[in-house]
Amino acid sequence: MATSFTPPLTSSRSSSLRRRPSRVRRLPAILACLVALPAFGFLAAAAPTATAAPQANARPRLLVVIVLDQFRADNLTRFAPWFSDGGFKRLMREGAVFTDAQYTHATTYTGPGHATISSGSYAHVNGIVGNRWFNPATQRVESVLYDPKADLFGVKAVPKDDDTSPRNFIGDTLGDELRLSNHLQSKVVSVSLKDRAAILLAGKLGKAYWYHEGAGGFISSAYYGDRLPAWVTAFNARKLPDAAFGKRWEKLLPEAAYAVSRQDDFPQENDFQGLGRAFPHTLTDKSGKPTAAFYEAFTATPFSTDYELEFARRAIEEEGLGQDDAPDLLGVSITAPDIAGHAFGPYSQETQDLAVRTDRQLADFFTYLDHRFGRNRTLIALTSDHGATPIPEYMQSLGVDAGRIKKKQLSDALGAALTARYGAADWITTLEDPSVFLNRAVIAEKRLDPAEVERVAGEAALTVPGILRYFTRTQLTSGSLGPSV
Repeated sequence: MATSFTPPLTSSRSSSLRRRPSRVRRLPAILACLVALPAFGFLAAAAPTATAAPQANARPRLLVVIVLDQFRADNLTRFAPWFSDGGFKRLMREGAVFTDAQYTHATTYTGPGHATISSGSYAHVNGIVGNRWFNPATQRVESVLYDPKADLFGVKAVPKDDDTSPRNFIGDTLGDELRLSNHLQSKVVSVSLKDRAAILLAGKLGKAYWYHEGAGGFISSAYYGDRLPAWVTAFNARKLPDAAFGKRWEKLLPEAAYAVSRQDDFPQENDFQGLGRAFPHTLTDKSGKPTAAFYEAFTATPFSTDYELEFARRAIEEEGLGQDDAPDLLGVSITAPDIAGHAFGPYSQETQDLAVRTDRQLADFFTYLDHRFGRNRTLIALTSDHGATPIPEYMQSLGVDAGRIKKKQLSDALGAALTARYGAADWITTLEDPSVFLNRAVIAEKRLDPAEVERVAGEAALTVPGILRYFTRTQLTSGSLGPSV
């Protein structure tokens, strides 16, 4: 899914954002994780009263940070009539709710979002500029957390697609500081179906586990040890995703409830890995057995959230989280809303159905935490890493001026402007959403001022319909971004 965006122009590693957050917004650590979030955040004690934190004599044993990937804030109001009492409503009833917690950076992707959540810093500080970036050392596009020194367990890493360690992340995270505060007595563990989400929630001193469609189960990398723990291997041996083969994702609610969403089958929806555009969505494979394509399709369905939360329960028990006076941290990034959101769009019936199911799945997970630790002993923080714009063609059907920006359209405009000003050359190394990476070698060879080249390219970008503003590497590194949009 694509829509108009504001690309930062860079000849190195950078991102688009506003000024560095002030000290007030960066402290305390847990508050920073909540105030720098997209539109909403919860901080709730698992307690029967509406308090934002447990009382002093009931110090929490476990902090659970839950990130709902691509979960828009308005989901909480649009779908509220169908939520249970024990999920989102419980958090809003018993916790502190941040209703105007906006990111102040434009690169609202999984990587930058999770980096901001875990650290309270932005991409020009922590280096996580997107999901992928052009690595000038290797002269290729790589996944932003790809680390050639950290092999994956069970599968071979692909540089453009696989994240393997937090080494490219600059700084530290809430989990890192928690462990350092008591000489590593606290434990930090993270779980996600996405590698970059798990790695960034775990930080540099925690443990990260993530799902890989090539393995059909949870994996990790050599950054975290020399092998997968036995309990993870045993969990994978249960082959829980395989049990979903042939299952149908059907509507949970009565048909009339979906009137708040767009029609079920919209032409620009994506038939993701054979799931189809309309309900029911059958999880299968043309080969007649689970394959990598099936394991990928699985991540777009509510079955994958059950699977992920079951792994989180096992992680709590097997890693011994919350068992002593040193507080531990569990990060859980729930992936299905993002995969389904990209396939079907935020106003789809699939997004609605998945949000209602996620609410009930979380309610069950909160009940599990209550039974295991007792109320008042778990602190829950819930937010999203980013939202999503509607499918452009859907907005066009409503008479709204919307559309998609083709990369070639943008590169042609920039290349023509730079050639007219400085002469013919390969001015653009690559476009990797949302960044344009300029050719630093050409700039150096022609002995040009990088800041001026960036400015010329940026002004050319503004001639492309849908581009509102640009940010350059020089602006980002110097802090001279000018007035806010």
